[in-house]
Amino acid sequence: MSSFFRTSLWVVVLGALLALGLYLGDRVKTDPGYVLFAYGGYAVEMSFWVFVIVFVLVTVAFWIVFGLGGALGRFPTNVFRAWARMRHRKADLRLIEGALWLRRDEPSRAFSVLQKDASSESLPALHWLLASEAARRLEKLDESRRYLESAERLMASIPKAIELDMKPTELRPLIKSLKKEWREDWALGLEEVGDEDALSRLAVLNPLARKYTNSLALEIVQARLALLAELDAEAKHHIERATQLDPENPLVLLLHAELECGRTDALESLRRRLIEEAI
Repeated sequence: MSSFFRTSLWVVVLGALLALGLYLGDRVKTDPGYVLFAYGGYAVEMSFWVFVIVFVLVTVAFWIVFGLGGALGRFPTNVFRAWARMRHRKADLRLIEGALWLRRDEPSRAFSVLQKDASSESLPALHWLLASEAARRLEKLDESRRYLESAERLMASIPKAIELDMKPTELRPLIKSLKKEWREDWALGLEEVGDEDALSRLAVLNPLARKYTNSLALEIVQARLALLAELDAEAKHHIERATQLDPENPLVLLLHAELECGRTDALESLRRRLIEEAI
């Protein structure tokens, strides 16, 4: 807002107030009005404009008196709330300090801070969780368990453990699960689950192979099954497909080694370790 605009606004406001004052002055002079209060044997007379002034003054006086009285009445409560806010702030700073020491891998310092009472904190459950973790790192398992129980009691609802999907242990249920949701890590189990022989497995896997043409895991499984069934041409075909999909994959490189040297215990052990690390 420019200074010229502000000056113009003030001039307009002052002019309006001056005009209002002149108008009211003229009305007071022309017709002062009349107000009469009478009760019993008493009567109070005044002009209307005097009544307006008295009414405004009395209203302001009542507002000041009762407003001040209300403020004085609330003073002890306000003092208590201010003290509680200070305690909460101090306790929250203690919680932050404990979390910081824990993050810096200094559980002893964190534990010395967090083992204090948490009733004044905004998040007491978090306080006891951090205290439990600090105690656990210090191998104070009993105290860690006690703090964890304190945190659980304060929590409105304890998160449930995440239920992991278990891979089916039979071939056809596994295929059914993969049709619903394809997972490469589960597809590697198509070679092992169940009691079916290699040829039967290859026959059952044909529909999946037509649907998931870019599945590396499926190509690896089919190649190994073909090698086991001594179908060398089919095995080479699947190995070539797997190589095209991911030539640097360790499981694909193991397929080439198996094609050259045959299946050995060392290769099988290495393969299982690679699969476990990938999962």
